[in-house]
Amino acid sequence: MEYYLRVEAVNLSNFIYDTTDLSTVRGGGLLLLDAINEIEKHVKQQFKDIKFDPISTGASSGLFNFTSDEKPDEVRKTVFKFINQHDQFKHATFVVDVLKSKDFNKDREKLLALNRWQQMQSPTLVVPDSNQQDTEHPVCGIDHVRPTSNIVTKKGESLIVSESVYQRHEYGRDQKKQEFYSQQTKIPNLPEFTNDFQQLAHDKSQGENLDKKMAVIYLDGNSFGSLQQKICTDVQSLHQFDDYIKARRQEFLRSLLQKTIGQSEWTFYAPKDKDKKNPKHRLETLLWGGDELMLVVPAWKGWWTLNCFFKASKDWKFTDSKGQSHKLTHAAGLVFCHHNAPIHRIRGLAYQLGDLAKAKKDNQGNEIGREANYAAYEVLESFDNAGLDLEGIRQKRCDDLQLDSQNLILPGAQLAEILNAMDIVKQVIAKSRVYNIVQALQQASEIQEKLIHKAKADLNTPEQKQAFETLCQFLDEKTTFLHLVELWDYIEAIPS
Repeated sequence: MEYYLRVEAVNLSNFIYDTTDLSTVRGGGLLLLDAINEIEKHVKQQFKDIKFDPISTGASSGLFNFTSDEKPDEVRKTVFKFINQHDQFKHATFVVDVLKSKDFNKDREKLLALNRWQQMQSPTLVVPDSNQQDTEHPVCGIDHVRPTSNIVTKKGESLIVSESVYQRHEYGRDQKKQEFYSQQTKIPNLPEFTNDFQQLAHDKSQGENLDKKMAVIYLDGNSFGSLQQKICTDVQSLHQFDDYIKARRQEFLRSLLQKTIGQSEWTFYAPKDKDKKNPKHRLETLLWGGDELMLVVPAWKGWWTLNCFFKASKDWKFTDSKGQSHKLTHAAGLVFCHHNAPIHRIRGLAYQLGDLAKAKKDNQGNEIGREANYAAYEVLESFDNAGLDLEGIRQKRCDDLQLDSQNLILPGAQLAEILNAMDIVKQVIAKSRVYNIVQALQQASEIQEKLIHKAKADLNTPEQKQAFETLCQFLDEKTTFLHLVELWDYIEAIPS
């Protein structure tokens, strides 16, 4: 008999994003990415007489099929036992269900429903085992919730932490990150990567407005799930779709590293490294797998990196069994912030921005966000710049200018063209003049047209005038000045 097994790590906020410590966050993500492969290996070792094959595997979930005359529940129990006895995986919450094969489309939907039902019936976090708690330091020094159990070293300082944090922190240290990039790209002799956000973002040569600033980039595939349901009607087609996405992701990451390794703007040297013999590459990957990615790069390379992805993915198309081609697009959320901004909050903001990009509408009110690549961004000069109602804040900002917040969302296909035009205009029109124009627009001042006219008069060459016309074409005139004042420090020319 043929069966399907679906396993998924759930309640990720209690395993990956429950701390602001980068090694712990990274370790939680890498553990779940590795868990699916380790589960597959373990089942094959325990049941050598059955064929256990992956159909689709993501960052924290896996769908498998297997054939067995034995009780299928034994396979499910084996997976649960493996997870619950594993030193690292046991600190995450997993759901596992098995279903007899009947109709593939209905089966996978039912398995997903069974997983969700099991999640609702289960605790949202793993209760710590009995431990030898430190009475002087009873609460974890990193998550500030769980009882202490072990010690980690962070920036030369010893911290007493919980077992869950200890396992994730140690797994997330630099060598594991090194392994991840090597496995995904197959590039030999990769350099070391920065260990924390301070290293990633610290560069005095970029000027005080960019030094210690970083860009958090979230990318989410548009309607990948519904597309799978529509065109992947059997095991083979879903497996092909899964392989296609993984291969394209790996190509992008390989290209990104090949273009940036050794470049001065991407390289960090420790202050003690006077001879510059130990370069570290400025890149962090917080999410990888499924249809989502989250990268962290220096602020001065945020737009370049996002454009690099849009450029790499512009021709991504999956051809189904009927020979029909389906274009694959992404929504992006981009946050510029200080290196010590709380990463769990910045991550949540990037997610919200990605959702706004998906909901992009045209001038007639029709949703077009899922039909092409779009990006929404926010610049945070302080941690509390954006609250819970992100769309409300953005719309209020635009209401003052008699604009729609949809004008804040940028088209991915023209991103480089827009930024190059912004860079040209920025060199000509003074920031103070742009600020005065936005202020006049907000106050509905009668002098706004006069200020705009004076600013446009600064554009002397055909190149400068064409650049401004390009911005007005994609953003309209008033929105152009709003983008300029918001992005002034982060505008970068993007070579073709």
